[in-house]
Amino acid sequence: MNSNIGIIFDMDGVIIDSNPFHKIAWTNFFLRRNVYVDDIAFRELIFGTTGDEAIVKLLKQDFSKTELDMLNAEIDAEYREIINGSQNIEPVNGFIQFIESVSEKKYKIALATSAPPENVELILDKFGITGFFDLIMDNTQITLGKPHPEIYLNTVSRLGLPKSRCIVFEDSISGIISAKNAGLIVIGITTSHSDAELINAGASSCISDFTEFLLMT
Repeated sequence: MNSNIGIIFDMDGVIIDSNPFHKIAWTNFFLRRNVYVDDIAFRELIFGTTGDEAIVKLLKQDFSKTELDMLNAEIDAEYREIINGSQNIEPVNGFIQFIESVSEKKYKIALATSAPPENVELILDKFGITGFFDLIMDNTQITLGKPHPEIYLNTVSRLGLPKSRCIVFEDSISGIISAKNAGLIVIGITTSHSDAELINAGASSCISDFTEFLLMT
């Protein structure tokens, strides 16, 4: 029985390589406002910060929290439309086998994502994996987004485990910093950034997908 070990997953870039679909939604959002976003801006401003920060910096104006929530909701709604309309939505290679093996070992399993609950429900239902999670944390349960450590501190607290018994899987710089600053061991997934970038952010090691981690265990 290994219920004193916790495995914590981010969602976007870890369970699903969603960046291509998010990129379409964000691109369309900015094009409707006559703003062109290049690949560098995507990596550093959109995939590397919160949605609120990206919108303010790229549209170069201030918004109220209510306005930012509406703009983010617009992007997320389009993202869900893209996911629902695509026939090519698959989990990151090896993920299903990995979470099955983790579940068989009776580890505690948690999701800690900055995504809204509607996105979480869509992805977990599409892959049929909702039942694997003992705890699901989304953006409605936090006040400070990654790279602040709040989401990981709250996740570990609710799992009731010591930090030393938990492992986090993250793909983004902000996510790795968040988990690292929460005092957790982080494995980087190179769906969004290079090994060097993730290690520099604080990842203890990196894998390209979960087949590699299965070989390591």
